[in-house]
Amino acid sequence: MINLIKRFLLTIWFYIGFFGYVVIYGSIVLLISKIISKISGEKKADSYLRKVVYKFGKNAFKLLGIKVNVESEIDINEIENEQYMIVANHQSLLDIPLIIGYIYPTGFIAKKELEKAPIIASFIKALGSVFIDRKNPSKAAAALRDIKRKLEEGRKLTIFPEGTRTLDGKVKPFKKGSLMIPYRYNIKILPVAIDGTYYIIKKGEHLLNPHNVNIKIFKPLVPKDFESEEDLRNHIFNLLSSEVN
Repeated sequence: MINLIKRFLLTIWFYIGFFGYVVIYGSIVLLISKIISKISGEKKADSYLRKVVYKFGKNAFKLLGIKVNVESEIDINEIENEQYMIVANHQSLLDIPLIIGYIYPTGFIAKKELEKAPIIASFIKALGSVFIDRKNPSKAAAALRDIKRKLEEGRKLTIFPEGTRTLDGKVKPFKKGSLMIPYRYNIKILPVAIDGTYYIIKKGEHLLNPHNVNIKIFKPLVPKDFESEEDLRNHIFNLLSSEVN
């Protein structure tokens, strides 16, 4: 009973914070970003936006009283100016602010459905995200071309190759061809294992549950070191599974 009350209070606090921080403050930030873009150019607007969402990502977990432990095989700052993609397992909706706040404020390769999410969609779209409509082959092909263009521009993107959130906390098999873009164009990959967000809010549930989160950042991988996209997929799957499963 006490645990249920704690979960209920945490959930209320979460939604109050979401409305105040994301909806109200987020709308103001997006407006300021557009003004900066018109006055000083897109580059400064982009820099401003990334600094704000980076703080948001960190504060989201601090305000919920959730401890995030980060273990990294590299210093992220050393590759800040390099081109790479983050490849991570997907446990919950909290994975997005987690990556933004504790790794890098990247754009995301996301399902078309997320484009309908209020304010959040506007934020991740402004970060250079690409929404893929898997049901429409022609639009999916156009999205892949957009991904290639953004990577060539030097933008960093995050992909969840499982395709959707896990139902049991374990890493699901990666979708076939999910890493074809970085493999074909030899884009460095930063593998990231996420463990714990699944227990905070499971797919289909609405009440939050306090739980620590662990992140393991592996050394970057060079796709050309693997014989095929399938070999690359299997290697990263095994890396992430070793930390999560």
